[in-house]
Amino acid sequence: MTTARVRPMPEAELAAWGVARSADGVPLPEPYGDDEHEAVTVEVDGVDVGGAVLAYAEDAGGVRCLVRVLQTTVPRDATEVWTAIATAFEQHARGRGATTLATAVAPELTSAFGRAGFQATMISAGGTLDPDTAPELQVDRTVAVREMAVEERPHFVDDAREVLVTGMAGAGMVDPASNRLEELEARLARLTDDPLPEGELLLTATVGGEPVGSAWATLVPNGDALDYYGHTMFLYPEHRGRGLSKSFLGALVRHAEGLGVADVHVRVYGRDQWARESFIRETTTIDDVHLRKDLR
Repeated sequence: MTTARVRPMPEAELAAWGVARSADGVPLPEPYGDDEHEAVTVEVDGVDVGGAVLAYAEDAGGVRCLVRVLQTTVPRDATEVWTAIATAFEQHARGRGATTLATAVAPELTSAFGRAGFQATMISAGGTLDPDTAPELQVDRTVAVREMAVEERPHFVDDAREVLVTGMAGAGMVDPASNRLEELEARLARLTDDPLPEGELLLTATVGGEPVGSAWATLVPNGDALDYYGHTMFLYPEHRGRGLSKSFLGALVRHAEGLGVADVHVRVYGRDQWARESFIRETTTIDDVHLRKDLR
């Protein structure tokens, strides 16, 4: 039977790890605000196999432990070993008084962490924009998209805030009462500016001229093309269940293609069944899966 353990990383080992990561262009993260960081060594069957950086923060009356960095030599298909590692993180976090534990892993590891009781809360996905890969999205052109009018933006900001905060809280990324939302609030506030800040894209989905949904993304130059980083995309509640999802996606694909978008990156929260079933399945590949376990 595989056994795993997580223990505090010695200072010398942490310093060497930090130097190596910086040399590779991926330095260890700095603590955010009042977060407390802890570097740990991951041990399997008595052998050191890697390290991790844990972040602790107050969260809804408890303490959230977030695995910010996890670097090991363990193969991704070693399911039993990864399940033992996930359990070791849980035991360590409990010992530190954590009430929730969250992390993000490659899709191949979700089964192992699932066996340890973790549940998926968010999916990060991406792919190259190629309308030919999903021609069925262009069959029904009932939905069109247009730039969002200035007078529509305040209502959109309210809707987007609710969608994003609910999703981020459920994914274990943030406590709605924490100051981590200051950056999000600042970005949302700027969406009411006229003109929009450079790179921001706000779209309204319509059917026969009637608004039925909205989308928000940031466009980032990438050589001669643009990368699309989607933040929100939703049909309004009264227009769900009408079979508009594929048509909405098709309209977004056409619009993005016209803008010169090359790659698309999105986050889909675990409770958003519409997005999971419609977007992930049709247009993208999964990059990583965010997981969470309640330790109370």
